[in-house]
Amino acid sequence: MTDFGDPSSASLRLSNDERERAVAALQSHAAQGRLSEAELQSRVAAARSAVTRGDLQPLFADLPGVLHLDGADTPNPAASSPAAAAWQASQPGPSPWNSPPATGDQARPVTRWGLLVVSIAPFVAVVLFFLTGMAWGYAYSWLWFLLIPLAGALVYGADGGDRRRR
Repeated sequence: MTDFGDPSSASLRLSNDERERAVAALQSHAAQGRLSEAELQSRVAAARSAVTRGDLQPLFADLPGVLHLDGADTPNPAASSPAAAAWQASQPGPSPWNSPPATGDQARPVTRWGLLVVSIAPFVAVVLFFLTGMAWGYAYSWLWFLLIPLAGALVYGADGGDRRRR
């Protein structure tokens, strides 16, 4: 499904059928009261004279719904008002950022102690590197730096990746 606002297809030339679909979509918006008769006439004229898919994008930028050249109509995120954008952000979606918090065993929030351990681990590694390096030589003292990813794995990886699947 290709929509006219897709930047990768903006330079593709339009067919007569695609122009007529755009005109029909504009007439539908006018029938719903979104466009005045003067706006409709100017946009229809521009749609009929459009050469590329990118030429149609400005005609629909302030209208809800995205015209797809196969005739489908989906919500237009660019046309959202701030109130509509806030409402849309409050709706659950496939994004992991909008998903509800997990319950039961899935929810293992990182505590302040976990954050403290991960934050201090590099400093502890440096101190141990120099102490053991001066005492026994630096041949194996670099191994203390493995504490840094180990601390991160213990603190953040304890849920086995469930946090990413929520």
